[in-house]
Amino acid sequence: MLKNAIWAAMALFVVIAPGSALAAPADGPNHLMVPQSIRYEHAAIIDRLTKEAAKPGVAAAVAERTLNVVKTHFAKEEEFVFPPLGLLDQITAGEMPSDQVRKTAIDMAQRTKLAGEELNREHIQITAALDELIQAASRANEPSLIAFATDLAAHSLHETEILQPTTIMIGEYLKSK
Repeated sequence: MLKNAIWAAMALFVVIAPGSALAAPADGPNHLMVPQSIRYEHAAIIDRLTKEAAKPGVAAAVAERTLNVVKTHFAKEEEFVFPPLGLLDQITAGEMPSDQVRKTAIDMAQRTKLAGEELNREHIQITAALDELIQAASRANEPSLIAFATDLAAHSLHETEILQPTTIMIGEYLKSK
């Protein structure tokens, strides 16, 4: 599969510790798991914010506040919003996950739907923190930090516009089967 080839290429550049957020699942292909691309992106975002927060200056303090909000939100997303997305390959191949995995995915999708307003408020909070980070980076003349914060705002919007609704659609699809 293309996804596996891409991940194999990325693995040449990334050391993955057992038990880390990027490590492979222990219980095989019939297990709900956040897609690798999302786990990798979240880990890279947290790593960059952590590095920015460790620097001296006003932007570092804003980066630290942003990091705290982002880490809490990402943990929630990785707990129940994104694992059903790991079934997309299986579903598009016309296969159905096991009854237990299907039930868990439906439950997670329902939880995502019920938490929609809360998740959206958190994305607004993240965007506000990023706006503050962009302003601090502008004052400090840090164009790479401005670009990073802008990209992270786009990431947040992508989750709200595409990923959360896709999780809900997966749950509805699985319920209909």
